[in-house]
Amino acid sequence: MTSGALVKSVSLSQTTVASILDRLEKKACLKRERDQEDKRKVWVTLSDAGKIALKQVSTLLQDSFVYSFSELTGWEQSLILFSLQRVAAMMQARGFDASPVLDTPCEYLVPLLPKDG
Repeated sequence: MTSGALVKSVSLSQTTVASILDRLEKKACLKRERDQEDKRKVWVTLSDAGKIALKQVSTLLQDSFVYSFSELTGWEQSLILFSLQRVAAMMQARGFDASPVLDTPCEYLVPLLPKDG
């Protein structure tokens, strides 16, 4: 994916995405290469280390959510579920399979990766 396409897909500014990519590149989580034909394009690919980090972050985010949600009182959990069901209904998302969202491609999770460590 090009950095420009990444900017569009995550709805962040070019500056913000460039900063995130800089940090991830320093951690050897990704590689950037200029397009051979169009030097304005920069291709971004995850390294093996980046793929491993992505799997860990995804699991950590899910585990963190499950733990935090389980710590809520019953009425708080019900309120959240009811609200999300209403939003889904408003978006006509009945029968929506959430598993693809939980298995989101890495380019959409890049902004969620920790800044340090």
